[in-house]
Amino acid sequence: MFNEKQKYEREKKTQFRTFNDGIVWIYKLADVSHPGFKPMFKPSLHKKYQFHYKTIGVRRNYDAMQAGVRLDEMIEIMQDRAISPQDIAVVNGVQYDIKQVQHMNDTFPHTSLLSLQRLEEVYDDLEIR
Repeated sequence: MFNEKQKYEREKKTQFRTFNDGIVWIYKLADVSHPGFKPMFKPSLHKKYQFHYKTIGVRRNYDAMQAGVRLDEMIEIMQDRAISPQDIAVVNGVQYDIKQVQHMNDTFPHTSLLSLQRLEEVYDDLEIR
């Protein structure tokens, strides 16, 4: 087991996160078409989270541009491994496509970083709050 000094050193290295910049709504896209017909995707609310804005950074932005992706926002939420790049995020009434999800285990609580790109064609039937 850990003695008190080892426990203190471990806790001192853990970065504590707060999520006080707003609320993000995560939507999953579900295929609502009949079998054999062209797929029609309709968003359905998965969960809502409090989030913290993160800086995209020069290196991450440059790497994204090389891959042909434009990053508009980066947010950090409580870790949810069910979130994927096929999901839609709504922040302050603006719809974003999730381009990348990174799960961080070196923070307390564990977090997920979401790289977001603003949607050019928005979903009309999305319940935006």
